[in-house]
Amino acid sequence: MRSLARGSQRIALIGLLGSALLFLVIAMLRQHTLATTSTASYIPLTGDAHWEGEWHISELGADPGVTGTSRVTIPFTGTEFAVTVRRSDYRAYLFVSIDGSPSKLLPRETRGAYLVLTSPDGQPEVTTVQVARDLASGPHSATIVAEYGWGQWPLVGWQVGERASTLMYDRALRIVAIVALICLPMAGSGIWRVCRRPIRRGATFFRRSVDRMRACAVPAWTSFTGSSLGRTWLALRAYAADHDTLALTLALATAGAFYFSPCPPLTVVAGLGLFLIILLRLDVGVGLVVATAPFYRHPRPLLGKAFAMSEITLLLSAVSWAVGQWHAWLQTGGWESPQSANRWKPDGLDCGMVAFAIVGLLSVANASHVHVALREFRLIILEPVILYLIWRTACFDRRGLWHIVDLMALSAAAVAAIGLVQYALGVNIITAEEGFRRLRSVYGSPNNAALMLGRVLPLLLAIGAWGTSRKRRIAYVFVGLLVALAILLSFSKGAILLGVPITLLALGFLRGRPWSWAAVGALVLAGLASIPLLRTPRFATLFDTQSGSTFFRLQVWRSAWTMFLTAPWLGVGPDNFLYLYRSRFILPAAWQEPNISQAHNVFLNYATRLGVAGLCTGIWLQIAFWKQALPLRHLCDRDRCALALGTMGMMANFLAHGMVDSTYFVIDMALIFVTTLGLVQWVRRSKDYGIES
Repeated sequence: MRSLARGSQRIALIGLLGSALLFLVIAMLRQHTLATTSTASYIPLTGDAHWEGEWHISELGADPGVTGTSRVTIPFTGTEFAVTVRRSDYRAYLFVSIDGSPSKLLPRETRGAYLVLTSPDGQPEVTTVQVARDLASGPHSATIVAEYGWGQWPLVGWQVGERASTLMYDRALRIVAIVALICLPMAGSGIWRVCRRPIRRGATFFRRSVDRMRACAVPAWTSFTGSSLGRTWLALRAYAADHDTLALTLALATAGAFYFSPCPPLTVVAGLGLFLIILLRLDVGVGLVVATAPFYRHPRPLLGKAFAMSEITLLLSAVSWAVGQWHAWLQTGGWESPQSANRWKPDGLDCGMVAFAIVGLLSVANASHVHVALREFRLIILEPVILYLIWRTACFDRRGLWHIVDLMALSAAAVAAIGLVQYALGVNIITAEEGFRRLRSVYGSPNNAALMLGRVLPLLLAIGAWGTSRKRRIAYVFVGLLVALAILLSFSKGAILLGVPITLLALGFLRGRPWSWAAVGALVLAGLASIPLLRTPRFATLFDTQSGSTFFRLQVWRSAWTMFLTAPWLGVGPDNFLYLYRSRFILPAAWQEPNISQAHNVFLNYATRLGVAGLCTGIWLQIAFWKQALPLRHLCDRDRCALALGTMGMMANFLAHGMVDSTYFVIDMALIFVTTLGLVQWVRRSKDYGIES
């Protein structure tokens, strides 16, 4: 039987290798066929076309008239058709149909397929857009109807291509792929059987090499700790560990001096002091990362550029973490120690974050605007993954954990207080429908302020209701009331109607009776009290699908779905939504709001930016989070139970408010999301390993 199985594995392996080779050959032949495409270019002065309306023709192209319908019918013979257009920062559309049917390569609305003439970055450009391909060889006709765009000379010309059919190659590639998938399971076991011994030998060699490095480094470290400089360093670490209040006060003071300093010498001194404190107390550094995250729109100029304080403190925390890990590794027994071998086994959240980083990197390669994709990858994917790595491996004690949570609460209090003061003074507010004033605090939009405050509110409520420290409970209840008032004055529909109510229900039902009944009763009373609010201009159009914010949300969702279908596997890339939305996918009816940078829906945000792969990793992280968090709601330790319930409330707010607004792909939202994962990991770890102090 064993010989029969090995024979089957060899046959499957030969089939897999043969399929791969055949696939490569067929793909090369198909590419050669595509390279033989003949293309002819035309301009309005020389091309054969039938012009209707007040068109103006010149060397610049064709310009539609101000009145009437400007239509052009272009006969052509070929299998591909493309139009060359002049785009800029103006509103205009070309409705394109091929042989009387809307173009299949352009987004559609009720009037047909349309080509947006707004450029991605608002700068003038001349580009060629393919509107038909894989047509039957022979005569065809394209009809283009211009809407607006007069004076811009939008239609520069068109191109006609004739390409040999690749249908035979496409079918062959599908057959070869099916054969490879059939052979893959059996061949995979054979490949593993052949390769497992070299892999294990390589892993053993790597571990032994690292242990030899450790054996060489331990004497050097011992010598350093025995020196006067080493003793001073150890004394500073011990002093910082025993003086929490002093460390937090100095950290906030040096961070403030570094941020507000007008002169370079003070900036350097404050920066070095902040680095020293974070090097001594990693928990303070992580707390500052979360605390400064909401202020990302107010960066610190540094070395000719501007960086968010959360990014600077994260970099300093990463250095502190690396030094701490090196120190801990030198003091343990190497790879075979319990701390190294057993304590940090990867779980579902770890694998999900690794997959998220890989998908994000692949999506960058698929982006049309790579420079902005790389920036968002750094800020929204890579840096939060680094923060998660710190959470996962740093092993904060209970005091350190509370420092981080307290700093996050302090940050929420600062954002709410700034917004309330501004609202009272009538400065930095948004005036919405019929003079309706909305609080926005340090953000550019009231919705962003409500998102941040709504995300932290569940943790404030959970600790205020079920924590053990009386002083902390009083402080958190006060901050929670401040945050709730700021959310109300932001008049964010997503926060008031979805985020906060579902958060309260989640906390109540997760805690159990009588809290579930209290949550339902509180929502009923709040609903009755908010009846006058529903009659205000801001909320009166809530169910109006023909105008207002609800109408624009629906239009954005339609456009986002079309965008997803054009790049389903890896999406359009990080931070590419804005450029593609306003230059290709925006519906003509939604022209009043062209500068939208996200899909306003948790699922569409993942799907448009990162495709199916990103959406799957997002769902994966949700499943892994709830699988770990739900059993923690019955812990006997009140503080840990409150933290667990608070994190679940934060994730419930993430999902609820995320149905109609941003979720993860903003700097502060990403860092708070990772902090939520880190908190639940800490509670689970402390439960399993007895982390106390």
